[in-house]
Amino acid sequence: MFRRSLTTALVVVSLVFSSLPSSAEEGMWMPDALDKLPLGQMKKRGFELKPEEVWSSTKTSLKDAIVKFNNGGTGSFVSPHGLILTNHHVAFAAITAASAPQKDYITDGFLAKSRAEEIPARNFAVSVTQDCKDVTARVLADVKAEMTPEERRRAILAKQQEIQQEAAKDREKDGVRAQVIEIAGGLQYFLYTYLTIRDVRLVYGVPKAIGYFGGDPDNFEWPRHCGDFTFLRAYVAPDGKPADFSEENVPYKPKKFLTINAFGIKEGDFTMVMGYPNATFRYRESYSVEFRQNIQLPDQIATLRRQIKTLTKLGERNPASMIRLADRIFDLSNSLKSFEGNIRGLKRMNLVERKREEEAALVKWLDANPAMKARYGNVLSQYEALYQDHRSFSLKRSALGNLFSSGDLITALEFAYGRALDKEKPANQRQSQFNDPALQRMTARFGNGWGERDVEVEANMLAVAIARLAEAPEGQKLPYVEKLFEGARGRTRRAAEIEFAKIAIENSKFKAFDEIKKLFNATAAEIRAVDDPALKLVVAAFDENDPYSARITKFNNSVTKLRPQYVGAMLAMKKSLFYPDANSTLRFTYGEVKGYKPRDAVAYDYQTALAGVIEKDTGEDPFDVPEGLKELFKKKDYGGYVDQRLNDVPVAFLATTDITGGNSGSPVMNGRGEVIGLVFDVNYEGLGGDYSFDPRVNRTIAVDIRYVLFVTEKLAGASYLFNEMQVKSKAKVMTASR
Repeated sequence: MFRRSLTTALVVVSLVFSSLPSSAEEGMWMPDALDKLPLGQMKKRGFELKPEEVWSSTKTSLKDAIVKFNNGGTGSFVSPHGLILTNHHVAFAAITAASAPQKDYITDGFLAKSRAEEIPARNFAVSVTQDCKDVTARVLADVKAEMTPEERRRAILAKQQEIQQEAAKDREKDGVRAQVIEIAGGLQYFLYTYLTIRDVRLVYGVPKAIGYFGGDPDNFEWPRHCGDFTFLRAYVAPDGKPADFSEENVPYKPKKFLTINAFGIKEGDFTMVMGYPNATFRYRESYSVEFRQNIQLPDQIATLRRQIKTLTKLGERNPASMIRLADRIFDLSNSLKSFEGNIRGLKRMNLVERKREEEAALVKWLDANPAMKARYGNVLSQYEALYQDHRSFSLKRSALGNLFSSGDLITALEFAYGRALDKEKPANQRQSQFNDPALQRMTARFGNGWGERDVEVEANMLAVAIARLAEAPEGQKLPYVEKLFEGARGRTRRAAEIEFAKIAIENSKFKAFDEIKKLFNATAAEIRAVDDPALKLVVAAFDENDPYSARITKFNNSVTKLRPQYVGAMLAMKKSLFYPDANSTLRFTYGEVKGYKPRDAVAYDYQTALAGVIEKDTGEDPFDVPEGLKELFKKKDYGGYVDQRLNDVPVAFLATTDITGGNSGSPVMNGRGEVIGLVFDVNYEGLGGDYSFDPRVNRTIAVDIRYVLFVTEKLAGASYLFNEMQVKSKAKVMTASR
């Protein structure tokens, strides 16, 4: 019965793909599905390529020029010598890691004047998709209808691991890894293979006043005037195989690199984007959307606000700390504004109510179709029961998670105690997060840098986590913490929490990592006997959290089992446009250059210009325009990068392409696959687009490639990079050196 149900669902997907409406701009499409899109319509609008020139497993195609960063984000090869163009904010962690008070690359930027001066982008790696194959039948071969959600999950996981190991066998030494990835809520599974390059180096990182111009006030907003770009380079061993950093390594020679087109854009021009969007949730049930809108997002927002406030105060007291904390504060602030915008977007779209109306229609449709009702009939009532239970403990579990991730000491202690408890379980019930390979990863993570921990930051973040535990609703608080501060209220309690956190972190017995390592092999009883305030807090929190871990596992497994049924039922009813939700795999989206109307009586143009950068100048961060840029504007020294309509250097533009987080750094291309811009943001009105796409207001914000070239040549004086890129412009056509 189950296999028949699955087969029907897959047929539905196929039928929906083959009956697309004439306009299909919405969607982050799997690149191998391009031949199902309305190519005739796309060609009329400016698309000039064949589907196999975008994606091919056997021939060179655009996919070979698109890279995925291991820390999130996308980039593209723009020269035959492994030169990568991506966002400043994607590479910001590398810039931060290379900075110090005496070499402040965050503020001043970094430029390697030759390849010999390029420096390692610490902990960075890039992957290039090699192939993807549908392995659904094989993954689900051992799944039976009568299985429990946990049994089903284990059967699928075992098959995924088997297929991955088989695909990567004898290829790992060549840098090839394999991953079986769920598509469309479990309707399908695809095997992806990737080439991963581990030696990535910083070539040109713009000053923060260019790359992060506008900061948080402008984040997700339009108009934007941010030059959010960075150049990196991929290196491999002399034999061409991926390798760790070595002076002997040589630039990687990609199968494909992108041409840069600086002739300019106009409204209505065809655009397309290829990249690795993280996740969308457009096929989620109303219960999931409501939970995120009313419970999960507000909780995360409250936590992020506390964390940002705490870290910012620490940075203000110590310039060296501010440098170390800059990347972390940036990430937290970016998430905060995104989450706030998501709530507004979901409410503006009235999405929960719309989903409920769809589900009511689904119930009626199922009632009128006995065969379909037999297959899908009770899926919604099962969702309702699952989410009702989930809501009863979700905030407490979230607060405990914040505690465990508050700092290195707490994280290490949690791992030690969790590992000790796990070793007491039967072998078939043990969790992979505490096994020996996990121990090796934990030791590698903390072993070398334990003495460099910022204990002041850890203490303050622990205090934030304790405060969030105290704010959990009645019935979801942590009894151990409540007893610690029994009788204290308001400011008195906050002061007591801060003092406790300081003592717990700074006076812990585990100042040396060797002491931590001893705990990794201790028994649970031995750990509980240690008189250490940080460890006692962790033990109490872990013991309290453990039953919830089982409940959340049951919830996740049950939802995972239901989701293919729900999506299959919706597809069967609608018989309309279908594309899988984003899941960090390579996707293709297309649209056009276009402005929008955010609200009544307001209309936004599709371009911004250098004059707008100068207008925003306050002389203070984040609107502090570099003197060199102001001088170029004053002299009108624009080189060949003037836009005729603006009579100025263009900075950013809008497009209707459908993107989300993870697309940062993706190339925006014209119909010939040439780079005309660089994705770096979405507009505030478009937040909420992860759950529903609104073509009226969802917009991609991109750096105009002419601003990238202008800053690189005229401000940085790095025109030598043009010698290896293929650049088409009004002034000249530069052909990449090979």
